[in-house]
Amino acid sequence: MFSRDIEHDVNSTASIAAAVILGTIGVLSFIVQPGLGYGFTVAFGVTEADANNLLASEGFGIASGAVLGALLSRFVSWRMLCSVSLILAILGNLLSATISEAGTAISLARSLTGLGEGGVIVLSFSMIGLTERIERNIALYLTVLLTYGALGLWLMPLALEVIGLNGIFLGWAIITIVSLGLIPYLPPFADSREVPSPTAAYVGLPMLAVAILSVLAYNTAIGIAWANLFFVGMGIKEDDEAVATALLASQFIAIGGAILAVILEKKIGRWPPIISGILVGAGSISLLLGNPSFLIFAIAVCLFNFIWNFFLPFMLSSVEDMRLGEMMTIIIAVQMIGLTVAGPLTAARILESGGSLQTALTVTIVLMLISLVGLSLAKIARRKALAQSKL
Repeated sequence: MFSRDIEHDVNSTASIAAAVILGTIGVLSFIVQPGLGYGFTVAFGVTEADANNLLASEGFGIASGAVLGALLSRFVSWRMLCSVSLILAILGNLLSATISEAGTAISLARSLTGLGEGGVIVLSFSMIGLTERIERNIALYLTVLLTYGALGLWLMPLALEVIGLNGIFLGWAIITIVSLGLIPYLPPFADSREVPSPTAAYVGLPMLAVAILSVLAYNTAIGIAWANLFFVGMGIKEDDEAVATALLASQFIAIGGAILAVILEKKIGRWPPIISGILVGAGSISLLLGNPSFLIFAIAVCLFNFIWNFFLPFMLSSVEDMRLGEMMTIIIAVQMIGLTVAGPLTAARILESGGSLQTALTVTIVLMLISLVGLSLAKIARRKALAQSKL
């Protein structure tokens, strides 16, 4: 597999396509997480809290895989690392397909799957971050994975009815097996970029910690909401197909948010997207408080997904510029911890302690606002540090 003499320039069409497709393989389960959580309740008869715990089990794997991938990518062949990650994800999905009840077995199987997925995610994102046209390639990446996510969420109720949750896991295993054919198109190793961005300035360790914790807070908030949107919709209208259709629409609309970020990136700077992104995101979640109609639910999830994918590139690039060295792998690892572990676990603890989904949504809003304060303070510090460096 590794001896084929294939061009491995990260800017080649083949390498970019491989990174985009493999990145989508890495989020096969996460990007349809609301439907997967619902699938756990249908297939295993578990509570919403138990479903969040199962999602967190996979999240532990994803976060661990992302951290290990970030650490090992500088020393281990990317082709070898990605191959091992894909094989772990295949084994995890195959094992999941043989389990028919909730318990330790399915938790371990999903953790194994996540371990492989996390490695694939961080490698794919790192590859795209090394290309010359980063914004365009990130937009392409988001477009492909959001398109898959939209169709996956829409088809989830039908798939659960026709092939069941075990059939879905088996399908993901087969797709991942096929993706092994993309390995030769990855670079064996990736050269690290040592030249920092002209807008980068070191903010100091305390403020850098504030920025990283703000990223964690924001993504924990997103993780709480994303893992439970299907349950929120079902609480408003007990029609899984209608809820799936609303989430389908939100995924397609999210593509527009990613593309808009590329269009405006050089025109409006980072402050307006950071402030509006978090405030509008919190506002969209606030629409789900109380007793909203299903129409309000549909509008809220579309707005939430749109602003999330619009805001994300600005947050990543802003924190990346708070240190002169490479920060992206660290940021992605923290993001995965918030999205896939801290978010679902926080929701599970709220529900297990007698709280409601409304309580979980309120916590989401509070965490978003906390992240806004932290990111704003860190960004002000970066601006001051940059000004001092030019004196």
